[in-house]
Amino acid sequence: MNAKQSKRRSGQKYAELLCDFMFKRLFGSEANKDVLIGFLNMILEDAKIVDVDFIPTEHYGLTEQDRKAVFDISCNCADGRTLIIEMQKGYQEHFRKRAVYYTSYPICEQGRLAKEDFIKEHQCKDDCAEFRWDFNLKPVTVVAILNFMFDHDASWPEDRYHSSYRLREDCTNEIMTDVLRYVFLELGRFRKRIWELETTFDKWMYLLGHMHEMVDIPENFQTPEFKRLFILAEIGNFTASELKEYENSLKSMSDYYNIIDSAEKRAREEGLLQGRLQGLAEGRAEGHAEGHAEGREEGRRMVVQKLIASGM
Repeated sequence: MNAKQSKRRSGQKYAELLCDFMFKRLFGSEANKDVLIGFLNMILEDAKIVDVDFIPTEHYGLTEQDRKAVFDISCNCADGRTLIIEMQKGYQEHFRKRAVYYTSYPICEQGRLAKEDFIKEHQCKDDCAEFRWDFNLKPVTVVAILNFMFDHDASWPEDRYHSSYRLREDCTNEIMTDVLRYVFLELGRFRKRIWELETTFDKWMYLLGHMHEMVDIPENFQTPEFKRLFILAEIGNFTASELKEYENSLKSMSDYYNIIDSAEKRAREEGLLQGRLQGLAEGRAEGHAEGHAEGREEGRRMVVQKLIASGM
């Protein structure tokens, strides 16, 4: 951490919510899971979540050779729904496809558990009976908070920051199944100022990007829900170990952004160099072509002059 960052952070009253420590403190803690439940009910609207059970965030494929997936936060609801909550700080080109890939893990897990239950019910060994299952899958939902914006089609409103995707029929929009749902919150599209905040959704989005800049609880955040959020984010309430974790998390986030910035700078410099070299090559080629053309033109002029001199 450089001197400028250290000075700036030492004067902060509230923590940055997008660092890993604070994200998991708010949304991945048993003691604070009421914050997660309120947040999810606001986003999902029709979910009506009353309780969640946190489950391991590491998920393995069907074989030992399969890639392991590690989610930021993963939990089950009373209705059997699995929720994956992700926070992505930097742009990732194929993040929507990554979200689809992530849902494959809890789906396969349901099949594995169904087989285990089948074996227990029939009191048999793994291979002594033919496994039967009706594929009655429980819903799996990904909620992703993104510190950037996606590319959408031309009709997408520039300031629309909330999107929700399901499997639908192309012509009628009939839902094929409600098992899979993908919800994205694009902080890069949220540009409202504090006096323009209207809904609870607006206020959450604003805090995710700006809480660390505040010095007190604004008037339009004076509700029990948000007061609790400010208390959880107040750095002065951290224990010594929590403060250390927070500082380490900030350092990791700074290192991450520095790597991204360095990569972008290098790409720009390489692009400029490549552009200059290409420009020089094109200039040489163009000059050669122009010289060749001018030579042909001069030759034609000399022929014409000689023909004229001979009386033609």
